[in-house]
Amino acid sequence: MTSVSAYYDGSTYVVTEEVPVRQNQKVIITLLDEYVSPKHRKTLPQIKAYMKGGRSVPDGLSTVDYVRSLRED
Repeated sequence: MTSVSAYYDGSTYVVTEEVPVRQNQKVIITLLDEYVSPKHRKTLPQIKAYMKGGRSVPDGLSTVDYVRSLRED
C-alpha cells in the first residue's frame, strides 16, 4: 500500500506527486480537515505570450522544474 498527497479542486482529485498507478487499481481516499491554496494553471495562450517575451529558463533551474513552476502559477 502506498500513501500519496492530493487535493480536490472542485471536480477532480489532483495528485501532487508522481505515483505509479494502474488502471482499475483500488484506492482509499481519506478527506482531511486541511486546505491548500487554489492553484491556477496557465493557459496555452498565456504560456505562448510569456515565451514570446524572449524569456528563457532561469540559470540554476532545470527545464522540467521551470515548466512545473509555470503550471503551478
